[in-house]
Amino acid sequence: MNIVAIGGGSVGTGETASIDQELIHLTGKRGPRGLFIPTASDDSSDYVDQVRFGYSLLGCSIDSLLLWSSDNAISAARKIAESDLIYVGGGNTKKMLELWLELGIEKMLKRHLDAGKPVGGLSAGALCWFNVCNSDWPQYEGIPDLKTAPLQCLKFVNLSLCPHASRETFRLGDYREMMRDVPGPGLALDDCCAVQIRDNEYRILGSMPGAVAHLIQWKDGILHEKTLSPWTEFRPLEALNLAAG
Repeated sequence: MNIVAIGGGSVGTGETASIDQELIHLTGKRGPRGLFIPTASDDSSDYVDQVRFGYSLLGCSIDSLLLWSSDNAISAARKIAESDLIYVGGGNTKKMLELWLELGIEKMLKRHLDAGKPVGGLSAGALCWFNVCNSDWPQYEGIPDLKTAPLQCLKFVNLSLCPHASRETFRLGDYREMMRDVPGPGLALDDCCAVQIRDNEYRILGSMPGAVAHLIQWKDGILHEKTLSPWTEFRPLEALNLAAG
């Protein structure tokens, strides 16, 4: 399993280029075939163009999977099977996962990962692979006075995640409170910061100076928190447990 989950940033302007380059590198191929899945943004054509442009500059061709318009479960299975890497875009995580589960997309993505091929994504495309995550789905549904809420995601990684920790100033506070009721550790990622999960190991990546991850965990009513700056080596996932012992 190889997952690169990015907290936020602009693909089209190159803000996340060094992280995107790492995702491409994980394919082990020159000129790999990437597949962009913009379900969370309602198959936004502008978003498709941005990702295709950003990845073309890095030597990766991009096809798109348009589940709200032209694609179905049959074409999705073919496109996912033919891709060297998957990149999932941001937007409404809840709405995206509902459609994926209806069509069985999560099973196709799991087969892609089990075949040793990498996946990545930003914001919603980062959260989807993890356990209980901090999502802004209440804003999409017009729920007053509620900016974020927990969301059960695909659970490919038994870890909680939160995006946009640096650019959405309410996020860290909301996530700290959310984590009171979530067992185990969670990571809040700044924009232009990513966590790479490789089987039972992880590392933190950054594409802009100062972008970090925030490790958050509660035990016995006490908040444990630590800032994680990017590094190159992998560490065991179990080391994330701040409240161990």
